[in-house]
Amino acid sequence: MGSKIDKFKHWQFLREIFKIASMAFGGPEMHMALFSKRLVHEKKYFTQNELLETFSICQLLPGPTSTQVLISLGYKLGGAFLGFFTLLIWVLPSFIIMTALSFLYVNLASDTLHSLRFIRPLAVSFIIVAAIRMIGPMLNNKLSIGLALYSFCVCALLRHPLESYIKTPAIFPFVLFTGALVSFIINKEAKFFSDKKLKVNWGFLILFGVIFIGSAIIGKITNSPYAILFENNFRFGSLVFGGGNMLISMIFEQFVQFKNYISAEELITGLGLAQATPGPVFSIATFTTGLALREYGVWGQLAGCFIGTAAIFLPGSLLIFWLYPIWTSLKKFRFFQRSFPGIIATSAGIVASSAYLVFLPIGLRWKVENSFFYTNLVNQNPINWLNVITIMVLCVFLYKTKIPSPYWVVMALILGFILR
Repeated sequence: MGSKIDKFKHWQFLREIFKIASMAFGGPEMHMALFSKRLVHEKKYFTQNELLETFSICQLLPGPTSTQVLISLGYKLGGAFLGFFTLLIWVLPSFIIMTALSFLYVNLASDTLHSLRFIRPLAVSFIIVAAIRMIGPMLNNKLSIGLALYSFCVCALLRHPLESYIKTPAIFPFVLFTGALVSFIINKEAKFFSDKKLKVNWGFLILFGVIFIGSAIIGKITNSPYAILFENNFRFGSLVFGGGNMLISMIFEQFVQFKNYISAEELITGLGLAQATPGPVFSIATFTTGLALREYGVWGQLAGCFIGTAAIFLPGSLLIFWLYPIWTSLKKFRFFQRSFPGIIATSAGIVASSAYLVFLPIGLRWKVENSFFYTNLVNQNPINWLNVITIMVLCVFLYKTKIPSPYWVVMALILGFILR
């Protein structure tokens, strides 16, 4: 009898997750407000303290925070099995929408695509405001500001004089690792609490490591675009601290500049469309990976959407399955207490570098596409003043008002069609 009651409760929980996934616009902060409303206050599956504790756990890990929060709550309610199905239900609506948008984008006529032009400055504005909001709370902390500036300089400003070194995806783990190391060395406030009862199930962490290394080896040996793109997205999901806006910087580096899978304009358009899609912002990987495989036909593009979705969400999910059961003991270790502020600070710098990098292709005019050396600027009218002024105005409105992201995207679409 009890088993049937539990299964019914789990089914009801999954139905609630699907409802949330269909209306969850905005980033983690908006998602958390919706989780609190539906899962805590209305359905009373959890307490507010349980939700906040879970949120704090997930912020320690790379990956999509909102997704990891829901996986953890599903795990808490019904174990790993329910946690896994919670992930599938949460991602499903955004996967369907972004897959459809990738096919729609490929098949649109050029004049219709021109109607999307206001989406691009809007998407840049989203990232600029996200960077401001991440860095703002750090202004009184010299170490955090210093690490954020270091991260921004390495990932953005130094990329042109040091192009052969900086133009590599390895720069992101390097910046995160050095930020964590500096924070660990300088931050002396954390204390170590020994816990001899710590019992770790290493299965999920080992699986994470096997996939991380194995996918890189398979991609190198086979040179299959499917294997390579799976590895790329899995690596992104393994390294992203700070949410979807930091992910944009990694996709820009790998897909636009390093491999030329997609154009900068396509990435920025995808980001804008993702802002109008309910669910996790990480679903942009569905769109970009689908576009990266469009030359392989309908089935190749559809496979790309599946690969992008699975690979981007898998690492964060495996890590939360490993960490959540041992969190109570693990959070006492000083390594996490001392190094995590450095990871957060450098992540904020990477988000700021994302804003800089996605601004370049639409804020300035270039002789050769995707070559952002300032010697490549056109000689006459190098600044696209319409886009620059639009971005400035949008940043003010986005920062000062509480109008949800989808409304801004809809307004940009309508304005684009009117003025095309």
